[in-house]
Amino acid sequence: MSSPPARPGIPTRPSAPGAESVPGAKADVGDLEVIVPDVGTSVRWWTHGYPDPLARWHHHPEIEFHLIRSGSGQMLAGDRTIDFDAGQVTLMGPHLPHNWLSDLAPGELLPDRDVLCQVLPERFTAASAQLPELAGLRALVDRARRGILLSGASRARAATLLERMGQRDPLGRLAALLELVDVFLSAPDDEAHPIATAGYMPSLDDATAARVNTVLDYVEANLAGEISMTRAAELVALSPSAFSRLFHVTAGITFSELVRRRRIARACHLLRTTDLPVARVCALSGYTNLANFNRRFKDETGTTPSAYRRGDG
Repeated sequence: MSSPPARPGIPTRPSAPGAESVPGAKADVGDLEVIVPDVGTSVRWWTHGYPDPLARWHHHPEIEFHLIRSGSGQMLAGDRTIDFDAGQVTLMGPHLPHNWLSDLAPGELLPDRDVLCQVLPERFTAASAQLPELAGLRALVDRARRGILLSGASRARAATLLERMGQRDPLGRLAALLELVDVFLSAPDDEAHPIATAGYMPSLDDATAARVNTVLDYVEANLAGEISMTRAAELVALSPSAFSRLFHVTAGITFSELVRRRRIARACHLLRTTDLPVARVCALSGYTNLANFNRRFKDETGTTPSAYRRGDG
C-alpha cells in the first residue's frame, strides 16, 4: 500500500446548512468499547449521528469498516490526524484507537453521520481455516492494524456496499461483508493507504483514553473562546511539558496544531453554510484579531476567507 496522500486541506464542497452544536461527548466510558453482537449474525451493522456519546477516542477488538455520510473535519486514528469529508471510507484494525471530529457551528447536529460494520477478527481466522478461499481475510486483518484509508473507485464501491448492507438480512450482510473485504484486498496501492505510522504501538490504558477525551471535549467546547495548553494540561493532571509529549505521541500533531486546524475548520464551515460577516466568523472561530485570522486562514487553506466563500480558492 502507498502512503496516505498529502493532507487535502479543508474540503470546499458545500455542505447542507443546519444548526450546529458544540460536540462534547462524555469521556467517562473508558477507552475500551464493549460491543454487544447482534443476535443471529456475526456481522454488526449500525449507524449513529454526531455529536453522540459513541463519537469519542476509543478502541475495540472488532475490526470496523467505517463510512462518513456527511460533514467534514479531522479523523484521529492511531498516531495520525487526517482531514476527512463526506464519503470517507476506512478500515480500523483491532484495538486501533480512533475518533472523528466534525466541523460544526453552535447548535448543529449531523444525524446518521456514521455507518459502521464490525466483526471479530477471530471469526475470519476460524472461517479461513475451513475455507481456503478466505485465506486473504487474515492478511487484511494484519494490514488493518495500522488502519486503511480508501480513495478513488475503491472508496466509492466500499461506500455503496456499506450503505446497502443495512437493508439486507443476516445472510445478505455476510455476503456484503465478503464483497467489502474483496474491495479492500483488491484495491490498487494508490487507492489503499495505511493510516498509522509503521511501528505504531497504541496506548490502550484507561488513563490515556480518559485524558485524550477530556482534552478533545475541552477543545471542542471552547473553539469560540480561549483555549490554553496550560489549562488542558491541568484538566488531565499533567505538567505542560508532559502533556505536550503525550498529546503529540497520541495524536501525531501538536496540541496547538490541532486547535488551529479545528478553528479554521469551523471557519470554513461557517463560510460555506452561513451569510455571517467574516468578522463574525472570525470571532466564532476563536480569533480576536481579524488580521491574524486572515493570515492563519490563508496559511491553512491557501486563500482568504472572502475568496473561500466565493469559491475562488
